[in-house]
Amino acid sequence: MDMRCTKQLSVGNRVIDSAHKEVFGMIDGVVHSIMARNIVALPEEFDRLGTCLCVCFSVEANIAQAVNFDFTQHGLAHQVLLNKFQHMKDWLIAKNGAWSELEGDGCIDSLRNGLIRHIKEEGEPLKMVLETHFYDFNLSG
Repeated sequence: MDMRCTKQLSVGNRVIDSAHKEVFGMIDGVVHSIMARNIVALPEEFDRLGTCLCVCFSVEANIAQAVNFDFTQHGLAHQVLLNKFQHMKDWLIAKNGAWSELEGDGCIDSLRNGLIRHIKEEGEPLKMVLETHFYDFNLSG
């Protein structure tokens, strides 16, 4: 998915942008399982996505703290996104591969667009703060 590497999705920090790129890679794994109706791999792919999201969210929280950004609202948005993806996982597993093509496409769009919306909209306040720092700012530098 080429969208994950565009400047439009940059939050102004290399470490967080790299974490987001990894999350998009995990989403691609879930997408592949949905398209293939691979109900054996699907839970594992969702679990990998959830783990990757938690790591990404932790990185964001640590960098936000380092730049004195109030992370309360953004942290709540993280929980909403995790819950949304968990609900989707549960629904797909309950369908046991019997989802329609339209339903599968809807899940795929929801996964990708949910992360894009989170980055572009909910991440905007953090982005404004991060853009006042060096792009390569990290906790060790």
